[in-house]
Amino acid sequence: MKRIVYCGQFHDLTGYGIAARSYLKSLDSYISSRDDVELKLYSTVIQTDSNMSAEDSALINKYLFSNQSELEEYISDNDYICLWHMPTPLPLFADQRFKTTEGLNNSLRMIIDSSSSNYHLIVWETTDICTEWKETLKYFKPDGIVTACEFNKKVFDKYSDNVIVAPHPIVEDHDTHIPQEIEIPFSLDDKFSILTMSQWTHRKGFDKIVSAFLMEFEFDSDVALVVKTYPSPTHPSPEHIIKDIQIAKSKTDDPKANSNIVLITEFLKKEQVKWLFDKSDVYATATRGEGFGLTLFESIINKKPVIAPMHGGHVDYLDKKSSYLVEGTYDCCITSDPTYSQNSLWFECNIASLRKQLRLAYNDWKENKIEAKGAQAYDYLQNLEDFKLANVGKKIVDFLENSNTKTVNNVLYSKPKLEDKLAHLKNKHKGETLYILNCGPSLNEYKAEYLKDLLKDKPVFAIKQAYHHFPEVTDYHFFNCSNLPVEKINKRVIQHYSYEQHRPVVIASSNYDLGQRWSYMQKQDIFFKIPIRTEINNEFVTVTKKFEDFLIDLGIKDKKHDEPSRLLYKYRKGNYCELSLQQLKKAVKRG
Repeated sequence: MKRIVYCGQFHDLTGYGIAARSYLKSLDSYISSRDDVELKLYSTVIQTDSNMSAEDSALINKYLFSNQSELEEYISDNDYICLWHMPTPLPLFADQRFKTTEGLNNSLRMIIDSSSSNYHLIVWETTDICTEWKETLKYFKPDGIVTACEFNKKVFDKYSDNVIVAPHPIVEDHDTHIPQEIEIPFSLDDKFSILTMSQWTHRKGFDKIVSAFLMEFEFDSDVALVVKTYPSPTHPSPEHIIKDIQIAKSKTDDPKANSNIVLITEFLKKEQVKWLFDKSDVYATATRGEGFGLTLFESIINKKPVIAPMHGGHVDYLDKKSSYLVEGTYDCCITSDPTYSQNSLWFECNIASLRKQLRLAYNDWKENKIEAKGAQAYDYLQNLEDFKLANVGKKIVDFLENSNTKTVNNVLYSKPKLEDKLAHLKNKHKGETLYILNCGPSLNEYKAEYLKDLLKDKPVFAIKQAYHHFPEVTDYHFFNCSNLPVEKINKRVIQHYSYEQHRPVVIASSNYDLGQRWSYMQKQDIFFKIPIRTEINNEFVTVTKKFEDFLIDLGIKDKKHDEPSRLLYKYRKGNYCELSLQQLKKAVKRG
């Protein structure tokens, strides 16, 4: 049985939400007739789609975890594959910032980290991902990446040797929506109507499509540009968007000329979007980069030809004969959006070429050819086998492989309770010799290579920054919130200990709540909350010596040795540490 937990933004209004619901339909289409695949869903909710259809809600609920007990029981044996579909850095902070569905606790990180294999479903818009995304891929180390286009495969091949293309599937639901008219200033029935639609950002190229429209159709009153958009961080209100359009108009030969531009900035129901498609003759965009281009895809499904850049994630499903492809050049990403690096490239449409394609489409409309081109584009898409619903689902399911192995970290992540984590470690090293690497000066009395060779097959504790000297042989790393190191390299994913070479069991402690004294990105498997001195009348174990009350039973026992041996624990004032670990052969300390 292949068990899959698909984590996505299934309830969201965003492109990620639309894509997640489409991929879910493809998986459902494929596995519904199979008895060897089991699917469960976990949804991170950021911006709820209040107009979600009853059909979509029912499909999500069919696979959604119904309560926290069910979720924890399902992941308890770690025998499942996690497919996480969201912006790459989102799992780092989703549990802290966003919510999930009713009846569940925020558990995204727990699901990813507890899985025996994790796969990432993602798209990107330029020729390389940004630093934060690169670091997050290293952080979660996905076993494979699923992406939506050949353009993206070239991007992610740089960061994984296991990448496949599984495009967004064709979902034929546009005919189920009865068009609902939108009130606009003039009729579109007698005009060549150009629709463009997306969030108003620099990447989407609204500046170029508006400028090209104003310049090319300065003297044509039978043309209209319908801009369906919504605010963004760079344009937080409709007034900011209007200002951009006014600036574009001021740069034309006749800024006072009338222009038929309809600006729609509110969210629309699917029925209203359907009306816009029905009233439009062509869809146009000067986008600088697309990982797939959902609005372009939707236009083809609505039998509308498109005017679009000749490069990007959208060209996989465009018919060159029925599309108006715009020339341009790849150039550096110059933008105030920190998501895109200046060392990455996106596609800058040539405005002269954009004007030419707009004019060609207008002439085809005049000659009653535009509708036939839309039908041709639709037929071309329908004949692409890789885009069919069940085929997309099959490709994803076949790609996901359970490693059939689980690390101690996987197991500990799946156990929310501290006592359950400790119970799992009980007697894990019974009869073995434990080596403890501390931060004292005697650690320097031995050559690093000698110790690495000596300890490569032995259980090793590393205390705090001693880990940095011996990461590849450390099995258990202990740190607290005092004197935390700062990574020398300036990173976006901030960790005091990154565990890139080798992943030990990490035991952290603090007298503050988890994450208060270090980044929530810092990995840890076991956390001990240390009480404030005044809360327990200063009765710390170092004072009371009641070590039996604080046993962590790994099956290790500290035997007493003769004083001359250099392998003994050494305790100094201010550096008192007692580990009472039962049934070990002996314990050896360095540093």
